[in-house]
Amino acid sequence: MRRTRAGMAGIVSAVLLLLGVLTIPATGAVPAAPGGMSRFTVAIGGLSVSSHANWVRLADYSFTASGEVTESHFHWSQRDRVSRTSTGVGAADCVARDCVVWTANGFQATSRPEHLSGTYTVTGSTLRIEWAGNGWEQWRISEPIAGKLAKLTYQGSSFGATHGYGYGSNAAWSTRASMTQVADLDHTKLKHNYHLWKTDNGTPYLDEGSGNPFWVADWDPCTSGRCLGATTAGTQYYLATANTTATDRRDTIWHWRTSLADDRGEYCYTGNSHVKPMLQIIDNDGGFHGWVAVEASLNQTVPDQGTSADDIGVFEISEFG
Repeated sequence: MRRTRAGMAGIVSAVLLLLGVLTIPATGAVPAAPGGMSRFTVAIGGLSVSSHANWVRLADYSFTASGEVTESHFHWSQRDRVSRTSTGVGAADCVARDCVVWTANGFQATSRPEHLSGTYTVTGSTLRIEWAGNGWEQWRISEPIAGKLAKLTYQGSSFGATHGYGYGSNAAWSTRASMTQVADLDHTKLKHNYHLWKTDNGTPYLDEGSGNPFWVADWDPCTSGRCLGATTAGTQYYLATANTTATDRRDTIWHWRTSLADDRGEYCYTGNSHVKPMLQIIDNDGGFHGWVAVEASLNQTVPDQGTSADDIGVFEISEFG
């Protein structure tokens, strides 16, 4: 029997399908992960000069090939007057005063307390996320390291966010840079981009900057191996893991003016210090490139000033700012 070329192709396709070699494409487009990357560390916040209810959150975003996205995050708001708390990480023999590092309350916890889920689409260089029951957010995707690291530039949302930073790769969530590796990095390469809500004599304003070098470039490792210390211009600086056991990407900066502690007769300051939770930026090869971060320095020691003594915002310290 004579078979046509089309007939033979049909027979071959049927055989391959039975063998599990050939699959039929699903109906509808399957979204590509943003920049080809599935795991992003993200800082996002809603900041308004006219508001005293500003908020920030620090999150892990996970994208699947089927168009789903989940995230887990820490959240701080001027509405919820949480205090600073101890990480348990001691800063011995690292230039700064030998103190236990503090962070924004909740960041030291074992697990992230809040979660969202939804779907996403990628259209050209635009990422749009639709959170189930929680609105949408949109970002522009770029690749600061082609095939190894993607960057998200914030564009907008329906739930009051105004600013954000994000970076992603396919590295496992457990992949992080050690404090030794962080100390060894050339910190003069890191840029500091920030949007911070503050007040001047009770008048709110946004303290904003772009592409500025971060003000600490020389960090000294502490004995514990979980923190770094520095001093500059009369300020004590600390950079530590979120707690004494964390093996994820959480770090935190804590800093305060030495004179303020001395004026209170304190060696380690217990007043309105600056607490800045951060998540490391890690590429596909495990390379470290800085942090996305928030400041959640809510007033806890000047009752008569209330929220006017808060500092809250989002920032990045990265090679790609």
